[in-house]
Amino acid sequence: MIFNMESYVKGGTLNALVERLTMHDLLDSNFIATFLLTYRSFCTTDEFFDMLVKRFMIQPPENITPEELEVWQEKKQTPVRLRVFNIMKTWLETYYIDGQDSHCLERMREFATTTMHENMAFAAVSLIKVIEKRQQQPKDAVFKALVLTNSDRPPVPILPKNIKKLKFLDIDPLEISRQLTLIECKLYNKIQPVECLDKAWSKEEGGDIAANIKAMIVNSNQITGWVAESVLNQSEVKKRCLYIKHFVAVADKCRALNNFNSLTAIISGLNSAPIHRLKRTWEMVNTKTIQTLEALNKIMNSTKNFAEYREMLHSVNPPCVPFLGVYLTDLTFIEDGNPNTLKKSRQLINFSKRMKTAEVIREIQQYQSVPYNLAAVQEIQMFIKCHLQDSRDVGDLYDQSLSMEPREREDEKIARLLQESGFL
Repeated sequence: MIFNMESYVKGGTLNALVERLTMHDLLDSNFIATFLLTYRSFCTTDEFFDMLVKRFMIQPPENITPEELEVWQEKKQTPVRLRVFNIMKTWLETYYIDGQDSHCLERMREFATTTMHENMAFAAVSLIKVIEKRQQQPKDAVFKALVLTNSDRPPVPILPKNIKKLKFLDIDPLEISRQLTLIECKLYNKIQPVECLDKAWSKEEGGDIAANIKAMIVNSNQITGWVAESVLNQSEVKKRCLYIKHFVAVADKCRALNNFNSLTAIISGLNSAPIHRLKRTWEMVNTKTIQTLEALNKIMNSTKNFAEYREMLHSVNPPCVPFLGVYLTDLTFIEDGNPNTLKKSRQLINFSKRMKTAEVIREIQQYQSVPYNLAAVQEIQMFIKCHLQDSRDVGDLYDQSLSMEPREREDEKIARLLQESGFL
């Protein structure tokens, strides 16, 4: 095992890392959390479990006296076995993935009822209880628990007069932003640490390891498409202006709710090429709306690696839906810029890389722990979801934009502006 200047683990073999995880005389909580968050990037759960069982079965040194054996059992064997028990319990409670790790539960139960029970009965009984609790827990239990803990009454929803026949402009921007936030928050809270490893969200093979990240990316792209298409579907300039104004208001309310993911998706739609080029439309958008949009663009500007957004994110109080794209960019930089094993010895797992990855994962998790105290309005959520599912990709809307407002020469623009202002 290799350590860096700050005495953090830089790299080590899997065997050495598991030994440190279960040391009799050291409890490195930061190392333990990092290992459990990222171990799937360098070994399988079965391999990890096998190593823990092997560690539990730690054997005494050869040629020791009965007195020395007694001391060794008390000072080393028992503490190591307790560490193994605690790691298994922590893994079950926090790092277990339903479906993916189900087969390991049976292996763990068998180990607890036999080997562990023979050597440490009280720990075995405790572990079996956790295993049974995990087997009985429904898939969405974590999210449901988050929703139910808030005892304050949510604000009363702002409902349009005709809830059965909803029209976008009739729904209050604040209520649209609330319902969008609930939709996005549910997606964000489902993201698991394993999805953040090895750029899983960018890979098509290997099943749906990053299903929740992919779902959130799809949702963001659909919001962007919905915004752009909604504006382009209005044949009158005035109507296009009203839609732009309404979407800017929704984006601003998303900012107020700390929903930076929907905020980014909406302004991406408004800044997309098919909408950005609609000069006649933008000329008629009122100053206040333009100023609000500029302020939102400034917050989410990618300059200096999203410096302004990062500063704002770290200053707000949860609940919050961060802009997922920034985390995915950070994880990509870490993944591409650091080898999986240390160059000097290919056998040594690059643990400092995993520490950087774990830092990003911990920040993602930080915003998964506080629920929004908002009332779901199913009619508005269904209205939004239907429009999202039907939305076209922004890249396919340019021709529609050109047919709406064909390109014009500078002299044609001047003549049109004079005519519109009553001079011609």
